[in-house]
Formats: sequence, structure tokens, C-alpha cells
Amino acid sequence: MVMKPEPLIAAIEDARKKGQNPRVILLTPQGKALNQQEADKLSQEKELVLICGRYEGVDERVKNFVDDELSIGDYTLSGGELAAMVVIDTVTRLIPGVLGNVKSPQEESFSDGLLEYPQYTRPEELKGMKVPEVLLSGDHERIKDWRREMSLKLTRARRPDLFRKAQLAPDERKSLSAGSSRLYMALLHYPVYDKNGQVVTTAVTNMDIHDIARSARTYGVKRFYVVTPVKALQKLALKILAHWEQGYGSRYNQTRKEALALARLKDTLDEVVIEVEQECGSRPQLVVTSARPGGKRTSFAQLREMLIRDSDPFLLLLGTGWGLTDT
Repeated sequence: MVMKPEPLIAAIEDARKKGQNPRVILLTPQGKALNQQEADKLSQEKELVLICGRYEGVDERVKNFVDDELSIGDYTLSGGELAAMVVIDTVTRLIPGVLGNVKSPQEESFSDGLLEYPQYTRPEELKGMKVPEVLLSGDHERIKDWRREMSLKLTRARRPDLFRKAQLAPDERKSLSAGSSRLYMALLHYPVYDKNGQVVTTAVTNMDIHDIARSARTYGVKRFYVVTPVKALQKLALKILAHWEQGYGSRYNQTRKEALALARLKDTLDEVVIEVEQECGSRPQLVVTSARPGGKRTSFAQLREMLIRDSDPFLLLLGTGWGLTDT
């Protein structure tokens, strides 16, 4: 069932004629997503007209008579009436005088793009579960800091999409990342394929060590491993690292010294896995990169959310030559 255009267009035109230049909004799954920022904008309007579709929605030509299309989420409703109720409640509570406490809209979830901090009330202890000590301290500055910290941690864990957009102070970003990085990288020079499909060992290159180490430092990787069983290549890699960690390079370029300090050499992938497991207390989840089709695929967005959500370490494997072997 599709709603006919004539009655809707007539209603829109009549509302515009009688109103104070109302903003006309069509509730539709095709619209932009409603969020707190959009609600703030709508609360500044003098009048709103909400158009609610039913079942399949409205005739496409009606869209030429509306100002905006809005969606309340990625799920299906029988009609736009429920969506309109959500918009009405979200917007009206931002209008001065609607809520008893004028500060309420500024202190709740999404007001600053983050989830709200945990709430507690009496009693102080319930079945062994205690109210955090800081909330009982009476120290308003400590309480404020605790609430901000909890808000950031909750958003990071449960809504990484929101957290990516959050405006963080440098000290907040540093505090959240300190000790929390669980992403490791390994560049495997063996076992890999050559162009003929034979299992070979590839050469370690100066550029690979530099570029990957610097990227690892930029994006918060805990450690970068270079894996090769060839002692001569290990000796070459150690010479490169020593130049930047202890030699002239360490004085010449401090930031590169910090990046190269992340690099470690190992004979095998098994040695890398054992070291990460010993450091983190759990075996790392292996993430293999490949240009070959087939197999289970994980998108960048999915992996990013797994890194935020899961407590296990992750080991990202990079191949060389014509790619990693199947075993």
C-alpha cells in the first residue's frame, strides 16, 4: 500500500499557508539518521510538520514538497507514526521549560556525543555490589572526572561508532590508550610463496622496517615483529635497528627512534605468538592479510570494532613475496 500524493500535498500546502514557515519532514527509512545534533537543530525551528507514511510509504512525488527526510534507525515499522512520536519526544525535551531541570539535556547521553556515565542511588551496598567510593566522597571535581572517564570508557566499549567522532582532550586520549593497546603486527618473510608457487624465504628490506614501524607508532600498535629464520638477514635488521636506537640516528631523529623501538626480530611465527600470549595472558587472535580471493573475510570496520570490544590481543600478519602460505 502506497499513500496517494494529492491529499498529502494538499495538507502540506495548507500547513505552510497557515503556519509560520514550518519545516516539513518526511519520516522514511531512506532519510538521514536522527541523532542528538539533528534534534538540536529541529528544536530551533518555530514549527515542524511530520509526514508519516504507512506500509510501503508515500508516492515518490510527495518528496518534492518536503524539506527533509528523516529515519530513526535501521529497522522496520509498519508506519511512520511511531517514528514521529520519537522525533516529538526527542525534540520537545530540548525546548526551554519542557523539563524541570534546565541542565538535564546537557547532562544526558549523546548531549556531547557520548553515552552517559553509570547512575547510582541508595543503598550504598546491595548484595555485595557497592557504589563507587568516589561518588560518596563529596569531592565534586573528582566526581566530575570520574563521570567523564566512565562516559568515555562506556562509549568506547559499546558504541565505537560514536567514540570515533568524540572530541577528546590530549590527556584523555593518552589516558585511554595507555596500556590498552592489544594490536600487534608481524611481517613474515617465511614461509611465503614466490611467483612460481614455491615456498621461499624473502629478503628483509630497510624500507619495510622503517615504514611499518612508523605506521605502527602512529596508529598505536603495541609491537612490530620481523620474522625470518635467516641469521644473515637478522643481522642486517639488527644493524638497522641499532643505528636508530643507539647510534647516530637515535640523536638525529628522536621520533624515528621511538618508532623503531617497537620492532623485534623472531625466527618463527610461533615465537611471536608465544611472546604475545605471555605478555597479555591470552593467546592472540590471528588476522591474516591477503589479496587472494576466498575464505572468511573481515572488513576494516569489523576488525576495528573487535579491537575495541574484545579483551584478547590481536596479531595482524603481513606477508611478503607472493603472499603467505596456506599453513
